[in-house]
Amino acid sequence: MTKAADDLKVMWERVMARLRAQIGDEIVSSWFSRMEVESLEAGSVSLSVPTKFLKSWTSSRYGDRLLSLWQLEEKKVTRIEIRVRQPGEAAVAKRAQAQANRADPASVAPDLAMACRVASASAANGPGSQAGGSGRERGTPLDARLTFDTFIVGRSNALAHAAAGRVTSARPGSGIEFNPLYIHGPVGVGKTHILNAMAWDIRRQNLGRKVMLLSAVRFMAGFVEALKARDVHGFKQSFADIDVLLIDDIQFLRGDKVQQEFCHIFNMAEAAGKQIVIAGDMAPSRLETLEERIRSRLSGGLAAPIGPVDPEMRRGILDARAKHLITSGQAAEIPSEVLNFIARRVQGSGRDLEGVLNQLVAQEKVGPTPITIDAAAAVIRDIVAETPARQIMIEDVLRAVTGHFNVSRADLLSSRRHKSIVYPRQVGMYLAKTLTTRSLPEIGRKFGGRDHTTVLHAVRKIERLVGEDVGVRNSVDVLRNVLRD
Repeated sequence: MTKAADDLKVMWERVMARLRAQIGDEIVSSWFSRMEVESLEAGSVSLSVPTKFLKSWTSSRYGDRLLSLWQLEEKKVTRIEIRVRQPGEAAVAKRAQAQANRADPASVAPDLAMACRVASASAANGPGSQAGGSGRERGTPLDARLTFDTFIVGRSNALAHAAAGRVTSARPGSGIEFNPLYIHGPVGVGKTHILNAMAWDIRRQNLGRKVMLLSAVRFMAGFVEALKARDVHGFKQSFADIDVLLIDDIQFLRGDKVQQEFCHIFNMAEAAGKQIVIAGDMAPSRLETLEERIRSRLSGGLAAPIGPVDPEMRRGILDARAKHLITSGQAAEIPSEVLNFIARRVQGSGRDLEGVLNQLVAQEKVGPTPITIDAAAAVIRDIVAETPARQIMIEDVLRAVTGHFNVSRADLLSSRRHKSIVYPRQVGMYLAKTLTTRSLPEIGRKFGGRDHTTVLHAVRKIERLVGEDVGVRNSVDVLRNVLRD
């Protein structure tokens, strides 16, 4: 590395240190861990990131802040440029850099040439340019019932559904918009359904992209078998030709060696320009059994929460299941009032809803017991367990709000009155009042020692905005769903 590059690296480290002091370690780890500094010339700093989503997010949210921090290092800096690295470019360039560190100039040229070829080929072909195959024999078998056609879309899952559609509809060579896509939510809200639907949709398009759906448990089993056979390299290579890798139930990925191998495969796939989609039961920061580097990776793409199904979605799920039961000849008729009753009474997952309906149909066949509201009430008492809601704490609210709005905890609790701080603070107070059992004075104390009248003002203001502004309502809904996960 030349002296100029050495100086640039030191400057970048100081910029990142100042950024951490301003917005916190968690946000920097989530959004800047994969950003690299490339050059500083003619007053312009060139930075690179691996995905379009990271470029868009960091440019829009932190572009001005980065510029001001760079100007502390070099007054002549007038512009920050963030570009998307081509797949494989960073890995090859770093290898060339390591050779330069060993003072071996002759060995640098081949790797630099390869970097150019990789970037050129990636731009021309894009992910999925290899032909054929499905990865079917190595992955988890797909469920033919779980397609986009049978997925009920509502407010609580609209973001995840839209993001999944963007992934499956991406044309070869168009680049990757967000990587990874991380879909999270409680049991039974449709995460596995979305992953299956994505796999089916990619195969249906038949554009030559290879897709594999794999549960975390199956990944672990495959790795253990590879260890026994002393063929970990072969296990790793089995993912090399996969263009879209779908991993379900990431929370079950246990063991240091397993997680280390998962990171290797993740990095290998990302560097090669492959799409990664992962599903888990909670937000990245709450996956405490996973290594920090995995949690950071999950936060670095797009984390799309799926909340509990709302009444309209519950009725949609029941209608779809009833239609299937009737058209397949398993049921003659299911009264609409019974479906309405189940939708109102069963507050759990889609699986609970289908379980009640399946039980009613089975009883009618073997009983025969007519499908009535009374019969539905009896089934609900028998098979749907009461699940107490998780108690939400003000600390949970603070964590969710700082993450969602990308503000530091110190700013949120400070006396700063800038609108970029005041609005998240007011949303936090509103959520604390509506989702916790704490009093207004207690909430005020937790939010930087404010009095109860300040909290009351914030609550009333956000209540009004939720009714008037769809953007505010969507933000509050997302945060509420995350906190209830």
